[in-house]
Amino acid sequence: MALFSSIAGLLVHVKAQKQRFPDIAEFRELVIAALKRQPGVESAIADPSDPAKINTRIGDTDTASDITNVFGYLNSYPDEDAEAAIDRFARALAEAHLAKAGENNLIAVVRTHQYVDQLTSTGMDLLSEPLVGELAIVYMADLPNSMSPVAPKDFPGRTLSDLRGVALDNVKKWLPKIVSDGELGIVHLYYVDGNTMLSSSLVLLDEFWLSSRPQFPGDVLFVLPRRDQLFVFDAGNSQAQTAARRMIDVTFEDGFNLLSDKIFERRNGKLLAQA
Repeated sequence: MALFSSIAGLLVHVKAQKQRFPDIAEFRELVIAALKRQPGVESAIADPSDPAKINTRIGDTDTASDITNVFGYLNSYPDEDAEAAIDRFARALAEAHLAKAGENNLIAVVRTHQYVDQLTSTGMDLLSEPLVGELAIVYMADLPNSMSPVAPKDFPGRTLSDLRGVALDNVKKWLPKIVSDGELGIVHLYYVDGNTMLSSSLVLLDEFWLSSRPQFPGDVLFVLPRRDQLFVFDAGNSQAQTAARRMIDVTFEDGFNLLSDKIFERRNGKLLAQA
């Protein structure tokens, strides 16, 4: 139990005595007000079928947005500036539909096939490819306040292999910003300071795995329970499997920025999904 308590502490997780925003529908009204202040937003209306969704018209595009992540984040971290977080969310949503994708901001992030399927079901044409297990690589434009999926039509005449190289080179520029917390020994938390949503992208970089060899010279387990964190475990440690599962469970209790509840391996330099 002491091990698991320490693991939970690595999340820098603070539980509020009570929810800061107990009602998501009421919270949504604050977000709608912030959206309506953004340039280019023609309308923002509550979705009557789902208290977490907002139907927005930005420019000439209709889009549905979900506030579950920002709602969960502010309830889990009560010391955060709620007004600033809501404003960032609103600006990011507007920005994602008005900004342009190019080689200078193309990056690769890790998402799930379910994420890809959900967006394609709305008519979006995503530039993506399988990674391992339930994980996929999704190509996005790294904008000042958000990441926005790109489509093949955004890069006419370019092959996926070519764009993969461009995207990974842009991710590599953030390698000096990696932060590592290895307090427990059995697990290291990695994230990218200043661009935490690139944290899951680290598993795509041979340069990252090379830099982690002093801590993990052999095979590793890794989990990506949230989009903004990567946890790596020494596969040779008898407690690694149990600790990895507990890390996933603790993270999923927060309910925001969730990515995958599966455990993965890097064995002999190859990424593998556990059965």
